Amino acid sequence: MPGAANVTVTNIVVGEAEIKIGNSNSSYSQADFDTANLVSIGATSGGVEIMWAPDMVDIEIDQFGDAAKIIQSKVKVTLKTTLVEATLKNLAYAWNFDQSQIIANFDAASSNTFKFGIQQVSPIEKAIQVNGYAPGTTAGAAKYRKFNTKRAISFDSSSVSYKRAEASTFSVSFRILPVVGDVGYEYGKIIDQQ
Repeated sequence: MPGAANVTVTNIVVGEAEIKIGNSNSSYSQADFDTANLVSIGATSGGVEIMWAPDMVDIEIDQFGDAAKIIQSKVKVTLKTTLVEATLKNLAYAWNFDQSQIIANFDAASSNTFKFGIQQVSPIEKAIQVNGYAPGTTAGAAKYRKFNTKRAISFDSSSVSYKRAEASTFSVSFRILPVVGDVGYEYGKIIDQQ
């Protein structure tokens, strides 16, 4: 089989990832992500997808009848997942509300209420860290891959459903925004443990 000798099977990444979320902070160092007050948002279904979507523009000239050059006019970076743990906290993240909207009810012994209504114009920015397996992971010697981003907002529609024989899930999509001061890694970093 052509090219089969060049395949390193340990570089094939398989496995789940953990998502942590917290308050956005443009001054975070990479070490800060490991010590910051980021909280796990629980189990997911179908994994985590990080998407880089450039918008390309053709520069056309009459003599070619085609593009003489292609340039990138803009880019959109997103992180998508489906949350299985349908907690009020996760619902607030998916619908871009602040955690302060969840209050404990003092008249009921053990209940919480998520209050949602008209939001402010500017969405709430969050810092996100995704922890998963890195290439080269073998049984008993796990290596980790981390994706850290300092500015993310929930930007897509989301719904929660309650079905008889299925877990309550809801999708969440985060738009990753650049940090101007992080030259060369404005959207974040993907780090593989060696």
